[in-house]
Amino acid sequence: MKLVVILCVLLGSLGVLYAAAVDKDVADKKAKFDENVYGAIDEEDENLQKDQNDYYDEVEKDDEDGHEGPVEAEGSNDVNVKLISKGQVFLQEIGSVVELPCQASAKVLVRFWFKGSALIFHDQFNLENKENYKLLENGTLQVKILTANDFGNYSCKLPVTPTIQPEIVHQVFGKTSPNITHLFVDPNQKVFDIGASFTLTCQASGYPKPKIQWHKDNEKLGTEGESLTITNAKPNHAGNYRCFADNKIGKPDHKYIKISINHIPIVSVDKYLINTDHGEDAELVCDVKGHPTPEVFWRRNEQNIVSREPRIVLKTTNERNTLTIRNVTEEDFGKYTCVASNDLGEETRTLSLVKTPAVRRFQKSHSPQKDIILQWRVESKQRISAHELQYRVKGESSWNTLVPEVEPSDDDVYIIKYTLKDLEPGIYETRARSKNHHGWSNYSDIIPFESAKAGSHKAKHPKKELKDVKIQETASIDTPAQQRTGEPVGESKTSSSTSLIPSLSLLVLLTTIHMRQ
Repeated sequence: MKLVVILCVLLGSLGVLYAAAVDKDVADKKAKFDENVYGAIDEEDENLQKDQNDYYDEVEKDDEDGHEGPVEAEGSNDVNVKLISKGQVFLQEIGSVVELPCQASAKVLVRFWFKGSALIFHDQFNLENKENYKLLENGTLQVKILTANDFGNYSCKLPVTPTIQPEIVHQVFGKTSPNITHLFVDPNQKVFDIGASFTLTCQASGYPKPKIQWHKDNEKLGTEGESLTITNAKPNHAGNYRCFADNKIGKPDHKYIKISINHIPIVSVDKYLINTDHGEDAELVCDVKGHPTPEVFWRRNEQNIVSREPRIVLKTTNERNTLTIRNVTEEDFGKYTCVASNDLGEETRTLSLVKTPAVRRFQKSHSPQKDIILQWRVESKQRISAHELQYRVKGESSWNTLVPEVEPSDDDVYIIKYTLKDLEPGIYETRARSKNHHGWSNYSDIIPFESAKAGSHKAKHPKKELKDVKIQETASIDTPAQQRTGEPVGESKTSSSTSLIPSLSLLVLLTTIHMRQ
């Protein structure tokens, strides 16, 4: 039995020795093959291979721990390199110099600098070969801004491993004037129906970021910002919308977009009465708005007027339509109608060409110390010979008639003022007419105004001083708060009552003495 065990042990040992011999033979053959192909491996190569194996073992370990891989620094191969510098924004001007930091937590062998996506520095090598780029010893990139092309994003990257490359980005902006890049409407159209809603958007570039303001035609709107929204559109929302972009660098930029609102024509007239005389020229004007663009023509006695130059001239400039009549004759006086029509409807206004004075609406007037001053305007080619002013309490049928004095005029325009004194408080109405050698004009439109008589009531409400007398609509008249003497309202009453105080005091004193006696 012992003999059998001994034989088994010997056979096992022989098997192990045989396997080792086979492995060594295979290894020798492989080594000889590698030597023939790659050359002999010396001791330095073996150490390098060992260092590489140790390096990547360490990288794998750091990756498992969630840290960045190490890079060789000052003879060490286990330093975790991190970027200390943070990305910054730099505002520069042409000709200035900016330094972009890229400091690491340890000394690094290689840095990459990019401008945008282009590699400009590989370690110390200036790949762009630009003299305004300079890399300092601490890895800072120095850039001299020569042109606007030097503005942009600069990034610094540390190639620690193929997968770990910490990076920072610096933004270098130049002070640039504003430039409107987009101006558009949502929805994408420029013509809208009444009641529609739309939004205008204005986008601009520039640094600092431009401020956007909106104007409509020549009027500044209160809206600021990139967007302007119009809801429930009306005819007055039509016009040129202009956006201004300004950042205080250079001149503001501006662009406009025209918005149209579909509506029937709107006809407006400045003067319904046009005064002229025989042999003179006359000009009748009406302004027309509408979309689609209205057709405008003039009519008299139910017949359309046609141009017969040089005596009859029809002219349209934008929204203004003018009928000019030269060398006026008696037959030219009368009523004229401005007619405007489009696919949505028709609108008219009637004007009168007269040889009698044309009395305009009452104008706003300020009163001096106490009286109500009415003021109005009259136009006449012929000299005015008389004026007439009428007023009444609102609701009454009869008028009070006054005759203002006729003042001379150097031209065809007369400004008449008349003072109404000691009116009782209440609502009044007024109208006026004038006369030249052709006769009296028609009365002007009736204009209401309000009067509050100066007195104790006025003294109790001094804050209403400017509101006590006014003419409504285009005419408003203020009344003063003092009497004809110039003394404050109610002062005379206060003085009289105050003067009684000494007499009453003396009477009480004498009565008291008499009772004691």
